[in-house]
Amino acid sequence: MIKVNWAKIKPFEKKPFALSAMAVLAAVCLAGIIIGAVRKPELASLRFFSVAFVMLALAFNLRIESRMLQTYLLMAVLGAGFMFAALLPMPKGLVIFLFVVCCLALAASIGISIAAGFMMNQNTHYDFPRTDRSNVFAGKNVMLFAPHEDDEINIYGGLIEQYVKYGSTVRVVFSTNGDFYRIGKLRIWEALKVADRYHIPRENFIFLGYSDSIVNAAGKHIYNNESGEERLTSPAGLNKTYGTKAKPPYKNSSFTRNNILNDFKSVILEYQPDILYCCDYDGHSDHRAISLFFEEAMNEILKENPNYRPTVFKGFAYSTAWDGKEDYYSLNALSTHLKKPSDIMRETNTYAWKDRVRFPVARESLSHVMQNSLSYRAMMEYSSQTATDHANGILNSDNIFWKRRTDSVLYDAQINATSGDPSHLIDFKLVDSDDIKNEPGLPLANQWHATIADEQKIIGIKLPVARKISSVVLYGSPEESSKIVNAVVSLGSYQFSTGELNDGGTPTVFEFPPVETDMIGIKIKSYIGSCKLLKVEAFEEPESNELQFIKLQNANEDFCYDYIINKSGREDFTLYSYPPQKNLEFEVVTEDDGIQVNVDRGVITVACLEGEEGVLTIRSKENPDIYDSVVIRNPDERERYILAHKQKREQQFLSIPMQWDYYRGLLRRLTIYKPSKWQ
Repeated sequence: MIKVNWAKIKPFEKKPFALSAMAVLAAVCLAGIIIGAVRKPELASLRFFSVAFVMLALAFNLRIESRMLQTYLLMAVLGAGFMFAALLPMPKGLVIFLFVVCCLALAASIGISIAAGFMMNQNTHYDFPRTDRSNVFAGKNVMLFAPHEDDEINIYGGLIEQYVKYGSTVRVVFSTNGDFYRIGKLRIWEALKVADRYHIPRENFIFLGYSDSIVNAAGKHIYNNESGEERLTSPAGLNKTYGTKAKPPYKNSSFTRNNILNDFKSVILEYQPDILYCCDYDGHSDHRAISLFFEEAMNEILKENPNYRPTVFKGFAYSTAWDGKEDYYSLNALSTHLKKPSDIMRETNTYAWKDRVRFPVARESLSHVMQNSLSYRAMMEYSSQTATDHANGILNSDNIFWKRRTDSVLYDAQINATSGDPSHLIDFKLVDSDDIKNEPGLPLANQWHATIADEQKIIGIKLPVARKISSVVLYGSPEESSKIVNAVVSLGSYQFSTGELNDGGTPTVFEFPPVETDMIGIKIKSYIGSCKLLKVEAFEEPESNELQFIKLQNANEDFCYDYIINKSGREDFTLYSYPPQKNLEFEVVTEDDGIQVNVDRGVITVACLEGEEGVLTIRSKENPDIYDSVVIRNPDERERYILAHKQKREQQFLSIPMQWDYYRGLLRRLTIYKPSKWQ
């Protein structure tokens, strides 16, 4: 596919240019037909068919990331073909001959497409024993928040299937209808088709019904609108939530900041999920808004409902998915990687890459070719968003998130400081921004910033009642120029020095024997740059270290499922465990003669001769119910070549499902130009 520079392409996709260009190209096509019909009426239809077939066959081999450029190309070659057929002298016998050849070529193309589709489906699924992870995915009440219809796949594809497979209740909440181009109802319809794909009841796809990119008169996103009650109008010309006849919005609400926040709170409290997933501060203002609205709503919920403490995971739709590293076509599924490797997620500087939680993906989403992956087939339903164009970066061997604890004891505490505003230090909301639309840099609002004149630089936190605290977490400033070098934390009579906090705004965790107190003091002793602190959390219990799952990974940390070992037939593996275990004791079992295994200091060395394969099962000694089973195989050169060839040619073969997806997307994208009265 031909990639485009979207900054340069956008002017050519805007309605005035697009409609004018298509009108001109349509006029050329019509003129060619009229001229041909007048000059050479005999066999005119055959001439037009033959020339159009040849021209379009050439154009169809060029697939462009921009569907509008593809439209211009197709209309241009069609117009040129009609003019060519109308003006070029062509004997009757030649016309008939070309027509017959084109018909045969068309039939051959269809036959090749059917055969290619059949061959692509052979021996490309990952084939490995199903590992029982019911302790992780079964019996849960799960809610996943997505900013737009298609982001539930970008962020959660491969994970949703796991919860569904194990019978958990899964609900997906969309904060907007993604209607910037006025196709909100189409996107709702597409989302419901995805629900069917995932076997999720349609009533569990919840649409809050707000518009995309709502801004106020000052050009600020509705999240940053100072008046929470001001009713705003979206770029789509709407000012209240909407849905379709079959799927109305969650509530009938006007577009105000307070209504969005209240709808977030309401949908969470109505269903009270055990596990919540949400997009984090991402590469789009609506993505940033859903993250901040979600955390603000959770902050109020956690304050008002002390007995409700769900598990929360945050993830990214852009850097780890939509704009992820394009590395799908490999003999083994690769783990999620950033295009530009970094120790910290640069969107906020508050998440360390090493702290990510990596979930194995569903077996149904694993395939050596895309078209056999359930996640890819779900993406195909979002053809209006050309979602499958990004599958190469979205589909991976793991789903990654960062866990946010919800059991801090400080949500209802009182906080004071010798200078600056510390009121946001104990909120659940991690970061904030004064302008999420026009200032997409680091979100630095609402940090505690001690003044230079403040010689004490002390923060005091008073709890309503004394609590037994065994863990304190400090988040430094996301700004690289500001860093706490040392501070003293006091809990009653117990004190400890923090030393240098972790880089950026990533958390630094301090654990100690339980201390019963209703007071926490923090005194900054030394710092670099400005004296700033982002967040303070305190917990009665250290974070649970009870093992939930293990997963075999290779030396590059790629999760292994149906794994093709390197050609030497010998490779080292290690175990990923969640939560991370320092001294995990495990046993490795294989009942196949095709593989030999040796374990030394946590490294699993596997030897597999060419043409052999075997099932490898790794079990936790402490809890044998937690295990992982994978297939290790060493196919011969011929099988390796066939798989590599299928991957190399998948996008080039005239695959009927892929062609249908691409050109259906083209037609759906054209609906953004329909008159407003037909929206």
